[in-house]
Amino acid sequence: RYNLRLMVFDRKHTQTDVPANVTVTVREIPHEAVINSGSVRVSGLTDEDFIRVWNYRSQTHQKSKADRFRDKLANLLNTERENVDVFSVQLRRKHPPVTDIRFAAHGSPYYKPVRLNGLVLMNREEIEKDVGINITMVGIDECLYENQMCEGSCTNTLDISNLPYMVNANRTALVGVRVDVIAECTCGARNFTKSETCRTSPCYNGGRCSEGRYALSCSCPSGYNGPRCQQTARSFRGNGWAWYPPLDMCDTSHLSLEFITRKADGMLLYNGPIVPPEPDELLVSGVH
Repeated sequence: RYNLRLMVFDRKHTQTDVPANVTVTVREIPHEAVINSGSVRVSGLTDEDFIRVWNYRSQTHQKSKADRFRDKLANLLNTERENVDVFSVQLRRKHPPVTDIRFAAHGSPYYKPVRLNGLVLMNREEIEKDVGINITMVGIDECLYENQMCEGSCTNTLDISNLPYMVNANRTALVGVRVDVIAECTCGARNFTKSETCRTSPCYNGGRCSEGRYALSCSCPSGYNGPRCQQTARSFRGNGWAWYPPLDMCDTSHLSLEFITRKADGMLLYNGPIVPPEPDELLVSGVH
């Protein structure tokens, strides 16, 4: 954190030697935070309005919606505020305004997007009320509506730019990470054309990545025996569950699983929304 004391000259308004104080807060946002970020799309609010700290009506300082959103996430995650970062605020459309917001949170390591987005979905109305925003999408998905971006398969790709995205709201500004979600008309589950590096974090669950001459390899902690340190077996006691990213949108999909159970009835897999309104779902259950 840097506190700067400046003398400002404004020729347009014939002002000279005007003292000004500027506070610059620098936060490190690692690559891991970006690829594990959650996201929301809000309507009726510009990027400037989201970070604004000056109320022009009352001519007073106020806590920005960005800070209130960060506080709310920390409260829902039951973690310290310093462990939550709102690092990207980008205006997608001016009239009417639509703004995309990305955020990350960590214990050790960073929380996965499915957890962050799921938590926001389940507490959406509470967040909207406390922060003062209208959330229209949780987990920015350019493939959400069939045949809108692609006629068949559709996969979201995260495009992380080296150029920052600046939002200037006069008395405060945010220089954040420029992140775009791109819809690619391909089946992501079957597309292996992109080369992987250790920078893309291909090893899960704390696995250590090493690059060989022809391929990557993962050194995995005990209990994770998949090629990328996945956990290939899971057990439950009848009232538990595991949360994973949704299946990719493909023309045709194939899913296989093996199970043994002591219960006659139960749900094995659910792929679909956890709140209204989108109705599409896939359900696999066992009935005796």
